[in-house]
Amino acid sequence: MESYKIYKALFFIGSGWNFAIAGSLFILTPWLHTIIGIEPPRYPVFIQFNLMSVFFFGCMQWMAARDLHGNRGVIKLLAWAKLAMGGIFVSSLFLHDPPKALVVFLLPGMILDVAFGLIFWRYVIFSRSTARGVGKADGALTTR
Repeated sequence: MESYKIYKALFFIGSGWNFAIAGSLFILTPWLHTIIGIEPPRYPVFIQFNLMSVFFFGCMQWMAARDLHGNRGVIKLLAWAKLAMGGIFVSSLFLHDPPKALVVFLLPGMILDVAFGLIFWRYVIFSRSTARGVGKADGALTTR
């Protein structure tokens, strides 16, 4: 059964996932290519820029979890961004033939991110009536 408490928990879990991945991979950046089994990047800063994006996804999810109603627009952005990342990942499989080791490394995270994107979109649909100021959320009348 859907509830705001469950969605709030899912947003906190999503932010924790992003923080854990960004933090651990940032520390492992010098050895990441060896762990994955690919050629070392010419400029590791590109990996760090990507990890910064992952970290800020976590910040946005944390912010959204703290005020689901007030951050509904941020949640829409998060949903679209996570689904778009999944789309880019799939399209790159067909257009760029990335190394298999890289695909295997990224695939579990992409599956989770797309799942979170779908959950976030489901929240947007679930919260539609209370966003218009109709209905109740966790027992309190909402005005947003």
